[in-house]
Amino acid sequence: MDCSYTEEQRIFRYRAVGIIIENGHILLATNSMAEYFYTISGAVKHGETSIDAVRREVLEETHLEYEVERMLTVVENFFDYTFNSTEYEFHEVAIYYMMKPQGMKSINSVHDIGGGRKEHVEWIPLSKIDRVEIRPAILKEIIANINDLPSPLIHKDVNH
Repeated sequence: MDCSYTEEQRIFRYRAVGIIIENGHILLATNSMAEYFYTISGAVKHGETSIDAVRREVLEETHLEYEVERMLTVVENFFDYTFNSTEYEFHEVAIYYMMKPQGMKSINSVHDIGGGRKEHVEWIPLSKIDRVEIRPAILKEIIANINDLPSPLIHKDVNH
C-alpha cells in the first residue's frame, strides 16, 4: 500500500526520487501525454524505506539496478494537475537521492502508466537542461547545487 491518500480531488503522496547523472547527462522520464520531463520516482510503500523505494522505482523504470550514493534533499511540493478533465490538488513530500554512477547505458524501456499513457526514460544533456521543461521546476536548482546540498539522516527504529 502506497503512503498516500486521496480526499475528493486532493491528493497527498510520499515519494522517493532517483537522480541519475552519467557522462554529463541526466536520466529523466516523460510520457505520451506530457510535454515535459520529470524525475524517475514513485510512491513509497507503507513499511518501506525511501532508499528501498527509490531502488525499486529506478529498477522498474530502467530495468537496471542502481544503488544510492547519498540523499540530496527533501522537497515539499504543492501543485495542480489536470487529468481527463479533472483537476487535482497535490501535496507531496519527496526525498531526492543521487544514485551511484555505473556508466551511461542505453535504456529502451516503455511501459504503461495508466490512463492511456506510455512512459519512457531519456538521457538529457546537462548542457541543455535550461532549454527543457522539467517538473518540478525546482529540479534545475537541485542539479545546479548538487554538490552543496547537505546529507540528511534517516533513522529506522527496529523496536517499536
